[in-house]
Amino acid sequence: MEGEFVDISSVLRHLVIFLKCNCKYPFVTWLFLPEAYYRGIKSTENKSWDAACIPGMVTSTPVFSSTLFKCRNTVMQLSSLPLRIRPSHLFRPFHSSIAAAKTPDVFANSLRKTLEAHRSTNRSRLIRKIYPIDDPPGLWRPEIPPESRADYQPPAEPALPNSEYSPGTPDPVSKRRQKKRKSPVDISSHQSPINRDGEDPIQPAGTGRPAQNPWLRNLELPRANAEITLDAEIRALDQYLAPRAQEQDRVEKLRIEVASLLKAVVPHAPRVIGSHCTGLVLAHSDLDFILPYEDLPRSLERDRRPSPTRPQIQDAHIRLLRQVQRALQHTDTFDDHVKLSDKRNPSLSARHRPTGLLLEFYCGEGIPAITEYLQDYQAEYPALRPLYAVTRTLLEARGLFGSPQASIGPDALALLIVAFLKMNHGRFPGPNNLGNQFLALLQFYGTQVDLQSVGVAVDPPGLFGADMLPVAFDADEPAHQRGQRSLISTKRTAAAKRNLIVAQRLCIQDPTHYMNDLGRSCTRTFELQSAFAAAHQQLRHACDEWASDGNIKSSSVLATTLQANFDGLENVRNQLAYL
Repeated sequence: MEGEFVDISSVLRHLVIFLKCNCKYPFVTWLFLPEAYYRGIKSTENKSWDAACIPGMVTSTPVFSSTLFKCRNTVMQLSSLPLRIRPSHLFRPFHSSIAAAKTPDVFANSLRKTLEAHRSTNRSRLIRKIYPIDDPPGLWRPEIPPESRADYQPPAEPALPNSEYSPGTPDPVSKRRQKKRKSPVDISSHQSPINRDGEDPIQPAGTGRPAQNPWLRNLELPRANAEITLDAEIRALDQYLAPRAQEQDRVEKLRIEVASLLKAVVPHAPRVIGSHCTGLVLAHSDLDFILPYEDLPRSLERDRRPSPTRPQIQDAHIRLLRQVQRALQHTDTFDDHVKLSDKRNPSLSARHRPTGLLLEFYCGEGIPAITEYLQDYQAEYPALRPLYAVTRTLLEARGLFGSPQASIGPDALALLIVAFLKMNHGRFPGPNNLGNQFLALLQFYGTQVDLQSVGVAVDPPGLFGADMLPVAFDADEPAHQRGQRSLISTKRTAAAKRNLIVAQRLCIQDPTHYMNDLGRSCTRTFELQSAFAAAHQQLRHACDEWASDGNIKSSSVLATTLQANFDGLENVRNQLAYL
């Protein structure tokens, strides 16, 4: 059989007719022919055929064959054995005359024309739907509000005059690009961009700073027992730390001054938030402002509203804070003491030089919901403010208060005390029980719980941890429990990745947003608990010694535990009162 030649034109004619009549698809893309036929030789013993491809043939269905022609009469049979495709430069062009085909779409002398005819036939059968420019009558389409469209851009903030921009001011866009190149910074370990000038208002005693007890001035302590004496001292300390009338007037003038400076910059006047609004303000408390920013897609009329912290709004907040930064930097009262933080929730810090007060600016839709919660808690628990004042003083004297110290902040500390008061509701009846409550508070958070592994919930009050939550997730699970599961899951994931900073940081569930952790700024949880435990031990010892002390008239139960120096606070108060 070797050396026998095959009539190629006859082969092609039978092949095309066969495929046109029997194949599922109207034409063939790739036609694989045994290489032996190109050479004009047929070998009956060859079990593995190399394939050659005829260029120019394109369809959607490849045709494979191991034995395309089984007999001498060119009886065709298709198979699906894998073939080795030869490189395009080895393709052998074939231009042979083919006999006239009986089918109108087959050109015997041109394979290319045959394929083009098949393509044209297929294309003519396609149906394309063309939408009219104008809607037909009777068709109603829902109207999409502008803020929900893909090309929506938030309203631009009023820009400062050209003279307000200094040549050395960095471009916001380029700075944003530089921040993307940096490694992400955990918000819990972020330090405040502005350090306090000079000394802190309340500092630990020692190294030339004597321990002071200014709350005992003109105070006649009761001598019934140590707990009642401690109650009187806590109330006296709260009154001492409360701002005086002159100081409140100076803060109000400062608020009006800031509103006047930013009148041409912000669309709405800044509003005071924080401790000055919740009622937990102390003489040295920072002054916090919210810059109202209208977020149209989050209208209350809409059932489903987008996230208030989405990147589009975050960028708008940063642009607004940059304008406020430029406006304050061009004044003598702030000068270069203005810094923009790179937190996930951006804020602007500014130091008022005449008074030394620290001003914080945030962006939002309005007064935070936590403000109303703290106001209600004070009405329900009158002991909240004095316990907050003495606990904050205790932590400040040890350098363990505020996000600049990587510790607990004002709102988180207030909620920590609220959670304790709620969990011990009715435990301390009657008046003059602040001493017992303070001792129990220090003992509970110092020795009875592990704040590195469990979280604290306020509404409903309690503790939550990995072993305290139900194992299986329920679709009807309460919202606060879903939030606790999410917060604990974050700690467990961080522990699995050996990220101990996140795994052991303080966790306080936000009663206004169950998925939010108000204690995330505190990464010194162990030191915080150690301070509570040591203070409880010292205070308990002072109470026991006070009863057996013969010279009780000159002793103070609280001063020996606080060990604080208030010279810095007196300087702040003098600046506020005499400017």
